Amino acid sequence: MLKIDFDKFLIGLVLFLVITWDFLGTTMLARELPTIPSIVVLLGTWLLALRFIFLRDYDLNFLVFAPILFLVGLAVAVKMRNINFLIYMSLIVLLYKADIDYVLKIFALISGVMLAVTVFLSYLDVIPNLQFVQNRVRGVVTRNSLGFIYPTDFASHCFYFFAALSYVWREKYIWFRTALGIFLTAVIYFVADARLNAYSTALTVAVFLLFYFKKNFNENIFKPLPLIGPAAVGLMYYWTTHFNWGDSKYIALNNFFSMRLALGRQAMNTYAINRFGTPEAQFRGYGGTTETVLNYTYVDSSYIQMLFYFGSVSVIVLALYYFIQSIHVLRKRQYLLLCLLSLIAVNCMIEAFWIRPSYNIFMFILMGVGGEMLKGGENEAHQELSV
Repeated sequence: MLKIDFDKFLIGLVLFLVITWDFLGTTMLARELPTIPSIVVLLGTWLLALRFIFLRDYDLNFLVFAPILFLVGLAVAVKMRNINFLIYMSLIVLLYKADIDYVLKIFALISGVMLAVTVFLSYLDVIPNLQFVQNRVRGVVTRNSLGFIYPTDFASHCFYFFAALSYVWREKYIWFRTALGIFLTAVIYFVADARLNAYSTALTVAVFLLFYFKKNFNENIFKPLPLIGPAAVGLMYYWTTHFNWGDSKYIALNNFFSMRLALGRQAMNTYAINRFGTPEAQFRGYGGTTETVLNYTYVDSSYIQMLFYFGSVSVIVLALYYFIQSIHVLRKRQYLLLCLLSLIAVNCMIEAFWIRPSYNIFMFILMGVGGEMLKGGENEAHQELSV
């Protein structure tokens, strides 16, 4: 009991530090509050190493991926002179054998409170609600950020909060969760005008409804899902490198991805892609101000952006790590979790948060899959299938 309580206390403490640090940077509160130094967050993350006092057995995946992820994070830190990626890799590695449900519960609590506080402070005009006017097919729309640096940051936080909370409560509160999901979808679509996250949230509602009411599945339909992540990375890279304005098919694809291919291609024409990041890469976009950006160059796609910020080796290693750990999720018959991972992987073809702890916490819990301290184990698979 003491070991378990210590483990949860340490995980909760570190997650509070890391998620709060990352979350605040996406809000207008960052201008009002002192910044938490990255080195403090890194050292705080390394406190999780104390958990290994109580761990005795290590599976092969951990012994292979742990040193690789850490060394890649260290190489990126040296090359880019920025330790954020090292923090992310350390958190992934040190959450080995963590209780997935507990991690998601802590994330949902912190994210939910900070979402509510930020929106409330924006409502009180303590921090600004930045508004962006844009032309859509349906006419001119006003996009509200509700205290965040950009509307999509607010929308993405809502999506990942809802996904985490719904997974923790996957066995209960179905109608409350459904109503909450529909409400968040409406707010994301009509207030923030963040269409991708609105569709993703609505699809997440449908997925949880399906798993709640359907007791039996043909397991073969889930077997291709571990390939979704690497396929999303590969396709986005292929389409971006082959994009040209003279090909009508690529123009249509670029429009479907909201200019992501053109912006990614432009970045590739401007900067080199290196193994561990490109220090000179700088992308200009909206966020934190409503001033017009004359030379918009921001690369939104996670997989293309990461090529410049973290390097090609990092993207390849993370795609492989995602694939191997997803196979473990499949073997444990945790199909609901696998569907969420697949949905997020597709979502990140367009948005930039695949490896950010205040957004996609699911990427950080994969080391917990297969661990002795994972809550539920095989029982969780049966609970997912026969609620």
